Amino acid sequence: MADWSPVDLLPGLWTGVLAALLAAALGRWYDRVPGRVLAVFALVLAALFGEVLFAGRILLPLDNLRGRVPFQDLAPTEPHGNVLQGDLIELVGPSQVAVREAWDLGRWPLWNPLVGGGMPLLADPQSQALQPLVLLGYPLPWLRAAGVTAALRVLVALVFTFLWLRRQEVGEGPALAGALAYGLGGFLMLWLGWPIANSAALLPLLLYAVARISCHGGHGGRRDSLLLALGALALLLGGHPETLVYALGLGFLFLLDRARRLTPGERLRPLRDAALAFLLAGTVAAPALLPGLELLPNSLRAARLVEPAPETHGLAERLLPLAAPNAYGNSRYIHYWGRMNSNEDASGFVGTATLLAALLSVGARRKLPQEWLSLGVAILCLLALAFPPGLPLAGRRLLLPLSLCLVHLAACTLERFRRGEARRWPVVLVAAGLAGLLAWAYLTHPDPADPARLEVLRLGWLRWQARFLGLAVLLLLAAATWKRWRGLAVAALALPIAAELILAHGPVNPPMPRRLAFPDNEPIRFLRLHLQIGRTDGPGHRMAALGRDFPPNQPSLYGFPDARVYNPMAPADYFAYLDPILAGWSGEAPELGNPGHPLYARLGVRYLLTAPGRRLPPPLTRVLADPAGWVWEIPQPRPRLFPFPPARGARLRIPRLEAQWITSRVHPKPGQGLRSNLYQDGGWRLLADGVRRPTTREDGPFLSADLPAGESRLDLLYRPGSFLWGCLIAAAGLAAGAAWLTPRPTVPARRLPSEEPR
Repeated sequence: MADWSPVDLLPGLWTGVLAALLAAALGRWYDRVPGRVLAVFALVLAALFGEVLFAGRILLPLDNLRGRVPFQDLAPTEPHGNVLQGDLIELVGPSQVAVREAWDLGRWPLWNPLVGGGMPLLADPQSQALQPLVLLGYPLPWLRAAGVTAALRVLVALVFTFLWLRRQEVGEGPALAGALAYGLGGFLMLWLGWPIANSAALLPLLLYAVARISCHGGHGGRRDSLLLALGALALLLGGHPETLVYALGLGFLFLLDRARRLTPGERLRPLRDAALAFLLAGTVAAPALLPGLELLPNSLRAARLVEPAPETHGLAERLLPLAAPNAYGNSRYIHYWGRMNSNEDASGFVGTATLLAALLSVGARRKLPQEWLSLGVAILCLLALAFPPGLPLAGRRLLLPLSLCLVHLAACTLERFRRGEARRWPVVLVAAGLAGLLAWAYLTHPDPADPARLEVLRLGWLRWQARFLGLAVLLLLAAATWKRWRGLAVAALALPIAAELILAHGPVNPPMPRRLAFPDNEPIRFLRLHLQIGRTDGPGHRMAALGRDFPPNQPSLYGFPDARVYNPMAPADYFAYLDPILAGWSGEAPELGNPGHPLYARLGVRYLLTAPGRRLPPPLTRVLADPAGWVWEIPQPRPRLFPFPPARGARLRIPRLEAQWITSRVHPKPGQGLRSNLYQDGGWRLLADGVRRPTTREDGPFLSADLPAGESRLDLLYRPGSFLWGCLIAAAGLAAGAAWLTPRPTVPARRLPSEEPR
């Protein structure tokens, strides 16, 4: 705290202002959240994010920078960063920074010129360019905004899960317990920094809006329709297509089930209003959705979805982490011997007490509204996880609807205890079975390579879950035995649920000190100076690093154009072009090698960063030798644009080199054309002296064109047709939505002359 300043309070104050506005808006126009419930949520957020919101820490895995050139000499921090979260500073963060820079310049974030040969930015879901929960953090710098966005995701999940459960005829105590189970559950907390967390946070909002729009005999009102449209819009802009499908599908099922309970005369209106709300959300999101749909077929993600990995693990590895999240170790502590990793496998864990209550729901004699639907969805998800059908959308992301349905079932069970409708003996039987399952999970699944590895963690968590299970049993038995204490005993279950989940998932997102926030050193300063960062003209040369050094996309955080790109949405044909210099893959991140290959110069790479002591072949020249890294210069790299074939006397100058607008003055020789190392996805438009000219891709995936004779001015503008069509659709949707949602003016009835007052 020696470097603390009052500025460090700003993230917390801003989050508090947004939370207060949310609570006031809900109390004014929708359902009020009681002050005592809001106080519990505030305590939870303070426990999770207090150091980030008020003490100047950073909620990013900055400790993961260590060990890689040029940051291998950084001092470690305690606690260490989470190695699973590398994407947050190698993929998600760089994309968000590129979006911020575009917004700061007053431009649409359409293109990212700093990764690979350039790639679409707005079309990339990872950028979350229009996601409301991300945009609300923009008043703060990116490093501090990460904590604000994380806190808002948890807050939105807590508030709207509580309100949705209340609309499901669940009392305040059970609704509070359910909100804590979902908001602190594994799916949101383990993926908190990724776009996938937007789907988890916004799903309860969608279900709450569905519950409101189908209430009051099917007359939800314009406000409820607007809330549903806003919730669906936020989901569509969430940034993770797979969970978006699950969230919308679950909302659709709950809507149909609620409409089924209405009379035939009342049923049509909520379905119509919901359809119009979803249509409005889809049209408004069109500027981001249409470019994304255009980008997807040629991306690495498309190949991954079409050819899912074969399932080679047993039933235990697929299902046990739902009840025993640390039975197979924990990737947070490096070692994990389960199916995938802790995030993938254990994100369905919503607490031992929640699981106990959900299991008790199965044998309940009387079900609450829509409890059968949640039970059916949960069973289908479990079957798909236990026996994978091999379909592209039947993966571990099914843990999202499963988590929410388990929470709903648990809240329904607690409501029956609150009403005095539950019996004691099922509690004992189900708890005994669950205790046996936990003991079997933790005691019989050690690491096959080293049975003693992480034994302390596994046995420690067995004891912790046994304690929380025992406390839950005592509270449920008390609620079933003493009528006077039913409400208090049920509400008290919120405490062990919150405590267990904070204990389990709080360490997953460790706050980091500011000193690790992308520091400068000699290689960084050299590249900044010689790549002329900050200039909007020049050749536009790039850099690269070999192997796993300075991971792809991270250089863009310093403004360095990097010939590598790490992104599932990156174009697959660009990597096919890189094949001569691809040394391998680290997951989906490319590793470059073969440093003497002429393809580097063709890509416009001027500098290569390597580990100290590594020798590269001529004609590469070492221009910096520093303990943090060596920098090598490649002779005669290509500029971003150049005339081809080479000819003496041909000239091309680039006075403007911006992300989405490149201007050049060219005087070609007869027969010369324009070549580039600018990736052409079809969105780049070429104007020669203001006249549109066609472009091709004659040299790999890069833009090429024929040049007119004589000196001319060339303007390259990135204007994808899908974005333009999306803007037109959004404008039409907004106009139609305003006409639909605006109340009709009331015209007073005219009085007859005989009715006029005398």
